[in-house]
Amino acid sequence: MKYSAITTFNLSKHTFGIEMINSFFANWPNEVTLTAFIENSSEIDDSAVKSKIIVKDFNQNVPKYRDFVEKFKNKEKYTDDFRFNVFRFAHKVYAIASAVQEVKTKYLIWLDADIKTYKKIPSEFLDKLVNDNTYMSYLGRENISLKHLNYSECGFLIFNTEHPIHEIFWKNMMKMYDDGDLFNEKEWHDSYIFDVVRKNLEKEKNIKNFDITSLGLVELNNDNHVFVSSVLGKYMDHKKGNRKKTKWSHELLYRIKKEKKYDS
Repeated sequence: MKYSAITTFNLSKHTFGIEMINSFFANWPNEVTLTAFIENSSEIDDSAVKSKIIVKDFNQNVPKYRDFVEKFKNKEKYTDDFRFNVFRFAHKVYAIASAVQEVKTKYLIWLDADIKTYKKIPSEFLDKLVNDNTYMSYLGRENISLKHLNYSECGFLIFNTEHPIHEIFWKNMMKMYDDGDLFNEKEWHDSYIFDVVRKNLEKEKNIKNFDITSLGLVELNNDNHVFVSSVLGKYMDHKKGNRKKTKWSHELLYRIKKEKKYDS
């Protein structure tokens, strides 16, 4: 297999994760598996566990996250501000770090649990998102108008596990968390820290990474939603923030309406 994917969520708090899993099952290529590291996984409905969906209990399989929380629990007082809510966003980092120890595919895809796939994804589409000469595929924000978002959209990431920088990247990434180096940065959430590690290695090792927005952006009426503006928006919706409460984000509906008008 060439691709596999992972996600994580707390079933008691984030029931939208089940919608994500079901939409993945319905619309992703059959050869791509999704491993979901789920907190309170014992409560999951058996109907959600399908072929190509692998459910693992987060606490049992990602024990280093709890070590991190205990070691730096004094930082919890800062978590009312999302920029410093390190414990919320560290779930993702430790889940990926656990997955990379066992991954058997060339490419490992990260998907936030609030991503809903609404259209069948052909395998050849995934091939457009990677490049043998690059390590990571990500969504940069340099080409959108709201410059105050000075970090990438990391709800969707792809790692080339066969790239020579792979082990170095994750060694540096986990040093940020295990040793608390991230607390020296201006912001502590995962997107900001991913960018710091990525950019440092790009400079130090002359490593290239692939910005998915280079494949084109659709102009939306609210173009800060780089995920939907990018080619990913042809197949998926990222229902961030208050968008979780809606069936579809208004940006996606605007894009679909615009494309249908163009096609006609």
